[in-house]
Amino acid sequence: MLKDLFSHPGALLFALFIHAALILLLVFSVEWVDKPPQLQGSEKIVQAVVVDSGKLRAEKQRKLDEEAARLKAIATEELRQREAAQQQLAEQQAEEQRQSEAAERAQRQAAEQRRQEQVKTEQAAQQKNRQEHEKNLAETEAKRKMETEQKRKAATDAQRKAEEQAKRQAEDEAKRKAVAESKRQAEEDAKRKADEARRQREEEEAMQRRLAEEQQGRLSQSAIDQQVAIIRQKVARNWIRPPSARAGMSCEVFVRLIPGGEVVEVRVVRSSGDAMFDRSVEAAVLKASPLPMPSDPSLFDQFRQLRFVFKPEG
Repeated sequence: MLKDLFSHPGALLFALFIHAALILLLVFSVEWVDKPPQLQGSEKIVQAVVVDSGKLRAEKQRKLDEEAARLKAIATEELRQREAAQQQLAEQQAEEQRQSEAAERAQRQAAEQRRQEQVKTEQAAQQKNRQEHEKNLAETEAKRKMETEQKRKAATDAQRKAEEQAKRQAEDEAKRKAVAESKRQAEEDAKRKADEARRQREEEEAMQRRLAEEQQGRLSQSAIDQQVAIIRQKVARNWIRPPSARAGMSCEVFVRLIPGGEVVEVRVVRSSGDAMFDRSVEAAVLKASPLPMPSDPSLFDQFRQLRFVFKPEG
């Protein structure tokens, strides 16, 4: 019961109000009881007065209890009615919720039915398009096969005619070749003899040229080596030893020159392993420009692009 009252604040306040009224009524009822008169006499008279006062209080208490019971019954009935109203409201809300859910289900079912009908319509349209496409493909394929067959037949006829013509030409060619073969044999014999004589003469001339070139090459290479040594010496004279240089260090340098020995490009193509040493060698080559060129102009092409190993010790 207390749980029901706390869950309904209005009913709780009403019950508190009723109990407070009962308490006040009980307090004032005690004051309303007439005090017994101060009598002197026998003990029987005092006892009678006491009994009457107790009956009066009991009667008033009974009335108070009846009133409290009546008020409690009223509060209980009001609570029951409120609970019934709330139950009815809850049932009404539940019914409205059920009807709303039913309406939503009906809407969803209608939407799903429309969707399915639309899907069926689209599928039917797709089926129709597919059938028309397949029909067009079949017609196109039949047309292609017919054209292919016509082309094949035309090609077969053309090939047959070509083979017949080739056969006639082959027979004519065979006759012509037979005549030409005998003539060719005679010409080949004469040509073979002339070619043999020319080949022997060319071999002798080539051998003489190779001997002369080898001799010239040995002379040219010697001159190149000497000139490279002169260039290396000039670069060494212009080289400034960096602090990181160590004995035995070397690097290979690529140099591009123009007529007159002017250096237009220099770079280290095989490093010494020390960047400062490599940069000092590149600086020495630039500082030594123009580099000494060979006195023979025919050797200058050998010095347009030059590679040499720079080693300070030798």
